[in-house]
Amino acid sequence: MENFIKYLKLPHLFCIFAVLIMQNYKENYLFVWLKRCLFALAVLFLSRILFIFYLFNYFQGAPLAELPIVFLAGVLFDIQALVYFLAPFHLISLLPFQLNRKYRQFSLKFLFVLGLMLIVLFNFIDMEFYKVKSRRSGIELFELISDPSNPVLSYIFNYWWLLIILLLAIYLVYRFYPKGPSLYTLPTKWKATMYFFLISACLALGARGSFSVKPLRSFDAAAFVDARWVSACINSPTQLITSYSTLTPSPLNYFSDEVCFNIVNPIQTVKPAFGKAFQPNIVLIILESFGRDYCGFLNNEPRYTPFLDSLSKEGLVFLNAYSSGNTSMESVPAIFASIPSLLDVPYINSNFQNNRVKGIHHYLSNAGYDCSFYYGARNGSMGFDNFLNISGKINYFGLDEYPRTKTDFDGSWGIWDEEYLHYFADELSNKKPPFFSSIFTLTSHDPYKIPQKYKNKFVEKDLPIHKAITYTDYALKTFFQRIWKNPQFNNTIFIITADHPSHSKSEYFYTPTGKYEIPIILYAPKLIQPGFNLKTSSHLDIFPTIMRYAGIEKPFFSFGRDLNDSTTRRTALNMDYGVSQIIEYPYCLRLFPNNRFLMHYQSKQTLNKHIRYQMDSSESILQKELEIELKARYQLYINSLLYNRFNNDAWQNGKPIQISK
Repeated sequence: MENFIKYLKLPHLFCIFAVLIMQNYKENYLFVWLKRCLFALAVLFLSRILFIFYLFNYFQGAPLAELPIVFLAGVLFDIQALVYFLAPFHLISLLPFQLNRKYRQFSLKFLFVLGLMLIVLFNFIDMEFYKVKSRRSGIELFELISDPSNPVLSYIFNYWWLLIILLLAIYLVYRFYPKGPSLYTLPTKWKATMYFFLISACLALGARGSFSVKPLRSFDAAAFVDARWVSACINSPTQLITSYSTLTPSPLNYFSDEVCFNIVNPIQTVKPAFGKAFQPNIVLIILESFGRDYCGFLNNEPRYTPFLDSLSKEGLVFLNAYSSGNTSMESVPAIFASIPSLLDVPYINSNFQNNRVKGIHHYLSNAGYDCSFYYGARNGSMGFDNFLNISGKINYFGLDEYPRTKTDFDGSWGIWDEEYLHYFADELSNKKPPFFSSIFTLTSHDPYKIPQKYKNKFVEKDLPIHKAITYTDYALKTFFQRIWKNPQFNNTIFIITADHPSHSKSEYFYTPTGKYEIPIILYAPKLIQPGFNLKTSSHLDIFPTIMRYAGIEKPFFSFGRDLNDSTTRRTALNMDYGVSQIIEYPYCLRLFPNNRFLMHYQSKQTLNKHIRYQMDSSESILQKELEIELKARYQLYINSLLYNRFNNDAWQNGKPIQISK
């Protein structure tokens, strides 16, 4: 509450006060403008109620006592959105000279309804987006819409009831748009001009939302409410504005470059796992939306992955593994180039997408590996092909290269997983060793359709995604039944992981750590000893692990560590609504933009119980260590992006070498 009161020092109330003290309220054009602004705030208030009601099950565990603050603090974000999206409306309303009344009123109503409905539209989109990503969408939403593989029409048909509610909302706003008096006159010219500049200044401050150096951003909601209420407190336009404004971050200087480098030491070399003479084939399988919640072998009970459960008994399983983000576009740079996702937008969509990067396929192709990537969606989808081509030599296979598109297309994203995995198995059988080949599945993506022939075999259970998860698990089974017959199987290492988790019925999987938990399995019965590994692991560790198995001793730049290295600390890095965090299970340290740290303990065994924030004395020592490491990693990440240092050629003896973009 104290933080909220502090923000109320903003001039929003002064703006209202300045209007109310003016004489002749009912005939005053400023009073009419104020009525319309309050009407818009009321619409967004109702929109927030609908958002919380529609997603109430996804806010399980969030303290209900904070709901009044959620709505009160939400007004700050709503004012910010209304200033931006109704800017033309404000301008015409406040102009200090008379316009043709007929055209002026028509223009005002049109601009008001259009701007307000854009805000409501984005809020409605996020009512479904949140279910999958556990957050509101940012600027990446426009990339998703423009992506040729994204079935926008499919979403409209699948969520038709939201479209009806949206159209109803548009009609109601149009119908009850506050009208002005039949006739009113402007005050004297100098008064009208004074009012124009006075209220414009207040609107400018309302757009900033703060007197501080930086404007109000979506992650500032965490100062008002519990982290689980952040998405309800803000609105979608705020997240759009925040993510756009952070496309180019400012340099960080917590430490000198040399000190930062020594703390993190991203330039690595690894010792070959099997000696230089042996180069195993490596197959990387990235499963769409396979969060830990769905995997029986990670929960000690049957879930939705019976085949993976059986396969895991013969593999090396990492029990505390985390994704780098919660979108597919964040996973590929993390897995293939060990690039964390610590911006509000995926690296692929950022201003740094053309930086010099050396991915794992760069090193493997130079070592004689045939490198390939298979994705059954339309070519160009998610920007995967562009990133992979920029970061190394690789052969990309998408929908254009698939031979049976007409019969095997799922009608939404691409090729059904079973058919595409069979195709992938046949492709592998024709490759000459050594090869590094990857596949990214897609059927377990919203709208979670499965082939008609399996509608009675894989039925919907608690959530729509569950039937799609079970179908893809079955498709994996048929894939391995094919590949087991391949004579190269015994010389092949399979790395199985997920791009990110998806929605859940458990409160735990919406915590700052639970929302990133995924499987990582190394499967090669003849080459890798089965078992369980308890050390914290992440997407970032896959790159150096592959380097070790491929026997490549050249230096490389990576934020991760070899998954088999038991001598160094392994941590996971994430960004959650502008809050960077480092995870060393069961601890999570979060760094807020105001340089405030918050550390908590969250054991998997607690599940639906609340997070423990209070640390004892021994845990305080760990917190100090993680604070230093998180600052160093975050600084190295941001400055490496800004100065194009995300490769080993940009460093010499622990010092950066300036390389132009």
